[in-house]
Amino acid sequence: MTAWLPLVLIALAVLLASLRLCLPPRPRLARLSLLLALQLAAALLLGLTLFPPRQPVPADTLLIASAGTTAAALAAPPAGMRLRLPEAPALADVARVPDLATALRRHPGTRELVVVGQGLPARDRDATLPPLRFLPAAAPRGLVELQAPAPLAAGARFEVGTRVQGLARARVELLDPAGHRVAIGVPGGDGRVRLAASAREAGDVEFTLRALDRDGKVLDQLPVPVRVRPLPAPALRLLAGAPGPELKYVQRWATDAGARVQTGIDVGGGVQLGDAPPAIDPAGLARLDLLLLDERRLAALSVAQRAAITAAMRDGLGVLVRMGGALDGNARRTLRDWGLDLRGGERTATVKLRDAGADMGAGTGADAGTGGERAPAAPAIERFDLAFADPGVVPLLRAADDSAIGGWRAFGRGRIGLLPIADSYTLVLAGHADIHAELWNQVLAVLARPLPASPLARLPAWAWAGERVALCGLPDGARVQAPDGDTTALLADPRAGNCSGWWPRQAGWHRVVVGDASAGVRVIDPAAARALHAQATREATAALRGGSAPAGTRALPVPGPRWPWLLGFIGVAGLLWWLERRTRPAT
Repeated sequence: MTAWLPLVLIALAVLLASLRLCLPPRPRLARLSLLLALQLAAALLLGLTLFPPRQPVPADTLLIASAGTTAAALAAPPAGMRLRLPEAPALADVARVPDLATALRRHPGTRELVVVGQGLPARDRDATLPPLRFLPAAAPRGLVELQAPAPLAAGARFEVGTRVQGLARARVELLDPAGHRVAIGVPGGDGRVRLAASAREAGDVEFTLRALDRDGKVLDQLPVPVRVRPLPAPALRLLAGAPGPELKYVQRWATDAGARVQTGIDVGGGVQLGDAPPAIDPAGLARLDLLLLDERRLAALSVAQRAAITAAMRDGLGVLVRMGGALDGNARRTLRDWGLDLRGGERTATVKLRDAGADMGAGTGADAGTGGERAPAAPAIERFDLAFADPGVVPLLRAADDSAIGGWRAFGRGRIGLLPIADSYTLVLAGHADIHAELWNQVLAVLARPLPASPLARLPAWAWAGERVALCGLPDGARVQAPDGDTTALLADPRAGNCSGWWPRQAGWHRVVVGDASAGVRVIDPAAARALHAQATREATAALRGGSAPAGTRALPVPGPRWPWLLGFIGVAGLLWWLERRTRPAT
């Protein structure tokens, strides 16, 4: 239908023009016949210009040299025509083309495309391609994957993943923004390794991954963007049935984290230590993000207090029950009503939150940067042995041996969790306040009242300079600020899922701004991460492979040249213009 519509419009125009010529006063018969013939000729030539006759073109294989192509690799596969992209090295008797689309336009009879080297750059991967065959060059050596963490809260623990390729017996270390080593690991059999660290303050910071040989020489390195969100200070209420060191150090952690803390310690006889005892009622609970109870205060809750907490959880409140001792029947019934049906919990066993290898290089001095002394291993802490009857309960924490510590489940819009650890404060006494803070930061992040969803949470952590990036789910008016201060407005395409196309040109941190909110995206220069970029190009090109060249095809029908028909149309249309405006002789 699309091809026929212009032809129908041309025919309709010729018919109307012919009727106009036939209306009085009509020209002489010879002049009328000439004008009608020229109009038909002009219409025919215009139609041939828009849709030229197809003509057979010899079908052949087009071989494209990309980055990393050698003369030997280019000579191996048979091909009718050899061309090279701008990224490919200079090769004898191989013509250069500015991009793949130009090569295909110059060779319309291409029945198969053979790509040699590291693959097609992002510029050429969106074109409509014939059946493609990829002959990759040698795989890049270095860090070829980067799994950056999602946006996180200050003090939270995060993991960075990478894969080492082609570097035998290499180690991978993670450096903080100050250049101090915070983690080191040895890749597994598949070359993958995950390293953990913790964020400190809100803001966009850059860690560094480095691959080292046995002598400590740097073989490759990558920037790791870590985005720490500025979050409003959470409101916590800590209620305990007796004073103790665990509560003291939890209170200190909450204060250091900037939380608004209310503390109430029941010492018996109606006496309570801490802040003025606020009522456990819907109005007070609505102002909290997390309510922390020990097993004694849980058992001592009245019916009205349990009902208020239940209603508050349905509205989004997070509740954590911290076990300082065995649970009695009343506490177990309350937890069962809240969806945590427990088994066991009378005995304790020791557990380590980190293994010894995770503490390597955890110092902050010169030794940390050079891999000198190892920091002392974190001590084991006590955990109550218990199990949940509901298999849908999610582990709250993971030990060094990957066993579950505690659990939580959703309750309405809120969450209820149980932490069976009685002496996490010993981590602080042993010099591992960072591990203690990570433990409680993770508990807070899991259980606290959820924050409103932000459209900036879906932004990628990083992108390539000079390549198109799709930013989706952003509202109208979003813009990007480059490191040099230039601002780019993002226009969403409703036909592409309301995604916006963005082409960053310079490396560094860019800010995506939506109203008063903003978030960072780290743009990486491909020259600063050659192995990672080369591997990404190879994998993207390999994903384009598919189809096969038609067997036995000797020629392909393609549209012929348009310019002869266009010149003929211009000549006939000019003659018509001259004849119709020529002064008629007087009769």
